[in-house]
Amino acid sequence: MSIVGRWPTVIGYWGTRVQSSQEVAQTMRAFLDDLEEIDPELALPWVYTKKLDKGPADLSVDGLVKIFEHSRSKEMGYSDTPGPGYSIGLSPEDGTARRIIAGVGGLETSAPNSVRVSLPTETQLTDSTRQLLGPDIGDAIMKVIVKHWKPDRARWSIGDYIDLQKRSKAEVEVGWETYFHSGVTFDRSALPQSAVVEELPTGTLIRLGDKPMQVAAADIVAVRAALGYPV
Repeated sequence: MSIVGRWPTVIGYWGTRVQSSQEVAQTMRAFLDDLEEIDPELALPWVYTKKLDKGPADLSVDGLVKIFEHSRSKEMGYSDTPGPGYSIGLSPEDGTARRIIAGVGGLETSAPNSVRVSLPTETQLTDSTRQLLGPDIGDAIMKVIVKHWKPDRARWSIGDYIDLQKRSKAEVEVGWETYFHSGVTFDRSALPQSAVVEELPTGTLIRLGDKPMQVAAADIVAVRAALGYPV
């Protein structure tokens, strides 16, 4: 298995949504605060990925406004149109394998808005980061993405699970945890035995067991079948 195939990411994504730089900065700041509450290894001196040599980024609301506005400025090749939205990429100052990447406030239907938290692979874990791949932390990250960003869909997944799904853009991507808004229907009776369904205020969360990195391929396929997708 490749490193890419085992790389865990938690991502929420949604369609076009008009937001100001102030709005996305306030949401990002609250999101970062909640990540810090989840685990000390998510409370890091984050640096702006494109300026790794500049030291920790100013991630106050005002600092985030500047980052977001710069990301869609003429200097970055954009016009004054709102289509591209705002983007940010954050990495730990020490260069270890964690990332926060967001593209939000965009109006381009071909590129959904998204927020992603990338976690270390199994081979990149240290004694202080091993717990990041546990079910409690994975579930908590999913829920703060849903809480703050209100995505249409979200999932905790690795490349190996994604490779099992020959899906269209309209289909929900299934992972160890899969979230979709309340407008999506599914057949509960078709879910695998490992599945636990949790109703959140804005939608449904399906969790497949308590080992995020070791979900059976048959269980991923079964959730797709429950959603009415070809398998």
